Amino acid sequence: MAQIQSGSSYKIINAKAGNALDLSGGDNKSIIGYDFHDGPNQKWVVEQQSDGGWTFKSSGSGQYLAIEGVAQDGAPIIAQSQPFRWDVWPDETDPSTFRVFVPNTRQNWDLSDHGNPTPGTKITLWDKWEADNQKWRFEQGKPLRLATRRSC
Repeated sequence: MAQIQSGSSYKIINAKAGNALDLSGGDNKSIIGYDFHDGPNQKWVVEQQSDGGWTFKSSGSGQYLAIEGVAQDGAPIIAQSQPFRWDVWPDETDPSTFRVFVPNTRQNWDLSDHGNPTPGTKITLWDKWEADNQKWRFEQGKPLRLATRRSC
């Protein structure tokens, strides 16, 4: 079974389409599926909170993944300045993948249009059902190394 380490950076890949969770450069707010290009807008620092919930912080902008409006089918996943708590659970049928839920609901991340792989497809909430477009792989990034100055 896959595990997530708190404080680590991940690229988050949709199990159906194979594209990455991406903070749109178009508006710096929308969360979309996009071909992986190793940009900081596709890397997420995942932190477990004291209550067991999780936050997702963009390595590029410092914004957090959240929902726009209320937790219902079709509600967009967006980036905002305030942390938002999520529940993360391994999928029951494929424990190498995860589902990310709004706490105390069946609403989880969904690559729209039944997992449309077209770059720019929005990530929304949708009621849990057995579909790969609601499953996500967390692939750990390389540790950050700080550059140092060398004296001559």
